[in-house]
Amino acid sequence: MNERRRQRDPRRRPPARSHRAKPRAPRPTVAERLDAVDRLLDGEVTAAGGVWSRATAWILRLALEQAVDELWARRAPELARCPMRAQLLALRVYAGPETGAQVAAVWAALSRAAHHHDYELAPSVTELRRWREQTAAIAGVLARVGDGGSAWVRTEITPD
Repeated sequence: MNERRRQRDPRRRPPARSHRAKPRAPRPTVAERLDAVDRLLDGEVTAAGGVWSRATAWILRLALEQAVDELWARRAPELARCPMRAQLLALRVYAGPETGAQVAAVWAALSRAAHHHDYELAPSVTELRRWREQTAAIAGVLARVGDGGSAWVRTEITPD
């Protein structure tokens, strides 16, 4: 009975672990992710087998999301915790409606392409290359947002 109480006592600390957690590898940059996509598209990575096209779409989506995350880190850190759809809405205010719409369109296309559907073909090389170029261009635009010191604000007045 005394042994049970000792085991259940919440004040007792568990024994110290002798091994330490491994340090995490640093997060790849957007450029490194785009380089990985280039290697997949050029056929340099042969171990990807039949999933290379969807893997490419996933990597592109990660690169796009990372570019958005980096914008939030600079301009509005609290938005990084929001769901991606909410971030896409907020992006229209911070980066402008055109850039926000481009990011949303590419993100939606990559999300659809990355998920396997039995009745659909995997994305083609042409689609993947186009998405790669769009992702790189968007990442460049997002990296420059905020250099002027303020968020984009709509100033014109539209009559009802």
